[in-house]
Amino acid sequence: MKPSADVLEIIACTILIFVSVVGNTCLFYSTKYITGRLQTSFLLIFSIIFVHLIKNLVVNVLKIVYSSGIMLDSAGCKAVHFTAALTTSLTIWFMLHFALLYHRKLYQIVHPLGEDPSLDQEKHTLKIVFALWVAGVTAYIPVLIYTRKPEHLSARNDTDPLSTNKIYVNCLIVFGNKQVEFYYGKIFLVLIDILPLAVLVFVCFWMAFLLSEKKKMTYGDIWIGDDDSEIEILRGAKFSILLMWIITPLWISHFILVCFLKDLAAYVFLPAVLTVLSSSFSAFSPFLLMLVNYKMELVSFCGDKEKEPTPQPTNVILSPYS
Repeated sequence: MKPSADVLEIIACTILIFVSVVGNTCLFYSTKYITGRLQTSFLLIFSIIFVHLIKNLVVNVLKIVYSSGIMLDSAGCKAVHFTAALTTSLTIWFMLHFALLYHRKLYQIVHPLGEDPSLDQEKHTLKIVFALWVAGVTAYIPVLIYTRKPEHLSARNDTDPLSTNKIYVNCLIVFGNKQVEFYYGKIFLVLIDILPLAVLVFVCFWMAFLLSEKKKMTYGDIWIGDDDSEIEILRGAKFSILLMWIITPLWISHFILVCFLKDLAAYVFLPAVLTVLSSSFSAFSPFLLMLVNYKMELVSFCGDKEKEPTPQPTNVILSPYS
């Protein structure tokens, strides 16, 4: 007996929730205890963790509830769509900000400007993170205010082939105004995702070029090894590129499947596939982000942390030439 679409979706959501909670919890504690004071990178990582957990603990839990046979009213369907869209956009924006920070540091290594980084960079980044939160919530507020669940969807017969995709078809929300739905729902909401993704791809290709330049760099025809700060920056740049190659195909694949949802409604595995495409990045990316600072002190994007001098033993006679 083949499992139903509801069972497959419940299994997929349960696995993603478990992996996401474990990965994001480990990422939080591994980042929190690396330094003794609050760092710009920690603020950004904390925002990414929070968005990932909301994605899985709100959206996927509601999907499990719906797949278990408990119907969601209009408010519940709005909550699913609002939270899913908001967390997706914020994930893209935060990953772009993450890549830009490492791009700036990598560019300073490859093309040193001979000046210290701005001391206000930490406050500047804090303002950007806060602004992204405000912009994300503001952009999706109309989803809560101007949408509603059509009455005919709640009366849909379970024998309908579209019933295999209940959470995606029976829980649809529509705008009362067709022009608002076209310009806002189909153009604006797509552009605020696809434009940052395009910039992210460009930035990551630029970082790949800088990494190739860094690999060829010599100092007076003598190669000098990287210190801990440069190793962390190089590793962060490489993982930014890897994360870009993960999040971009996932978003594009999910977008294409949603566009052809009605044509693919007969496939029983489609709900589980859509869930995996929309939530797998939030579940598995924390494990990659942890590797950026693996066995290494986290270096602030505003400058390196000053190291304390190594104490000299009192019973050792120092050389007069030391």
